[in-house]
Amino acid sequence: MPPRPVNDAQREVLDWLAAGGSQDPPRPEMKLSAAALTARGLVKVRRPGGKWTAELTETGRYYVEHGRYPGEAERPPAPRTRRAGSPARPGTPEPSPAPAETREPVGVPQEPQEQVPLRQVVRRPHPAVKELRDRPGRLPMPLRRRCVLVAHSLVTEALARGWTVTPVEARREPDGYRGTYLHYASQALLLLDAGHATVGIVFSEVTKRRPHEDTKEEAARRAKGQYVWAPRYDYVGDGRLRLHLTDRDGRKTGASWTDGARVKVEERLADVIAAVEAASERAVQMEQERRRREEEERLRREEAHRVEQLRRGYEEWEQALHAGADAWARHREMAAFVDELERAIGEEGHPFVEWARSHLAAVDPRRVLPSGDVPTWTHEERARHGRYEPKPTYRW
Repeated sequence: MPPRPVNDAQREVLDWLAAGGSQDPPRPEMKLSAAALTARGLVKVRRPGGKWTAELTETGRYYVEHGRYPGEAERPPAPRTRRAGSPARPGTPEPSPAPAETREPVGVPQEPQEQVPLRQVVRRPHPAVKELRDRPGRLPMPLRRRCVLVAHSLVTEALARGWTVTPVEARREPDGYRGTYLHYASQALLLLDAGHATVGIVFSEVTKRRPHEDTKEEAARRAKGQYVWAPRYDYVGDGRLRLHLTDRDGRKTGASWTDGARVKVEERLADVIAAVEAASERAVQMEQERRRREEEERLRREEAHRVEQLRRGYEEWEQALHAGADAWARHREMAAFVDELERAIGEEGHPFVEWARSHLAAVDPRRVLPSGDVPTWTHEERARHGRYEPKPTYRW
């Protein structure tokens, strides 16, 4: 069985020990990496007088000098990224890029996504993480430690990016039966805000459906011949962790990450951070779209109001024209009737004829003209839009 490879965190421990370190590592989680290196035979950990002390073994010194285990075939060194702030190994040259003629053509290059490190120890936790650690009742039972570490890593990364982290703390309220209970304002465990959208985090355990098996109490009751109601299936957790993104109130948005055969949720934290950023960007776009629609609606209403005012002014004069034409036709009919009446009487200066002629002169429609300014609406617009028909108003 080939020896297990060494990752970046473990290689950093080897470099620290090769530089002369043995006690009080720069970060507490380096002790966990040293324990893993002990199983590989590269590091020896002792506690003389209760003081943690580590040192390289002969195999460990060989690995630091040659980059491989003793007896292992030499292989070309692969480029390895260092953590920010970690010193480079003395005498180790920077990896040089391969010649241009040896590179194979690839598609569009994609920028590698920055990984979010998983915190192995919870020290000075944020109030949101402290709430989960002190009241883990909302976390899946067998996965509570993993959930706390994942939440602590996400909160640490969010604070490093300048985001807002809001804890969802329990509030004790009366239950109506002289007792109290813990009430949470949201179903989410904690809230992350990248600037424009609040996103919640929820953990759950993946379950599998299995045929129901009677419990001891159910089996005893069946043995006595009593009626026992039992579900057809049981949903049992399979130990896999699932992380959901929710809105402010805890409603799931559809984005989730689940433990796989090779990749765990802890290795997908960068994707979770990217999803929170994407939610903030979508919120900005939706706000811009909303403002654009409001501006378009405002302009449409202003144009409709302007056209309505123009149509009203135009139709006042149009109605006056139609009314005047009808009144003039009626006036000419009455004038012709008075002339015919005077000829039929055969007498000039009859009182009724004189009164009728005075009345027609007083109500002559040619003397009644509309007032106000000349309508500015063009005749072509009037013909295109048609007559003005105000919207009916209903009174219930």
